[in-house]
Amino acid sequence: MDPISPVTELVDKSEELLGHSPHPAVVALPIGAWTVSCVCDGLAVATGDRRLDDAARISMAVGLAGAAVSVVTGLRDYSQIPQDRPSHKVATTHALGNALVATLFTSSYILRERDYRDGRRTSLLARLLGMAGSGLALYTAWLGGVLVEEYGEGVKPVMERLDQSGEGHEGTARGRDRLAADAPLGRHERS
Repeated sequence: MDPISPVTELVDKSEELLGHSPHPAVVALPIGAWTVSCVCDGLAVATGDRRLDDAARISMAVGLAGAAVSVVTGLRDYSQIPQDRPSHKVATTHALGNALVATLFTSSYILRERDYRDGRRTSLLARLLGMAGSGLALYTAWLGGVLVEEYGEGVKPVMERLDQSGEGHEGTARGRDRLAADAPLGRHERS
């Protein structure tokens, strides 16, 4: 038995239940937790309240746990994108950028944990690493939006229609314009 098959089966079942990839839903946890961490860092610096240092450290850990799930679902989605599709380069940049985001947050968390165990306030380096991770996460999240909204990746009605019609994936249509008119997310006419 393939050791990864229980994980991929769980992701597949989640996709069947949701009707789309679970990746866009699960990425909300790390993004939200890391946002809380950055806000707490700013407030901790402004007020000197050590409890906010703790809140920043704990929310960063929650974000890292959520990132692990996001990696699994993201890699599965990435494996579904053919290398000759124009979106593959965007997906690769998204994945590599997120690997760097996770590295920045992991490094920040390790420094925070050391400071906490030694009874010190969170260091400037730990805060700067967290801020850098947050800034880069904004960019990689935008790339994820480009993959879904402009290229239709992970949106089954788009990919299925393109595969069945033989249109290929090189067309100029973007976003909802790539959907069939009768699709659940079909084109919306502006009045």
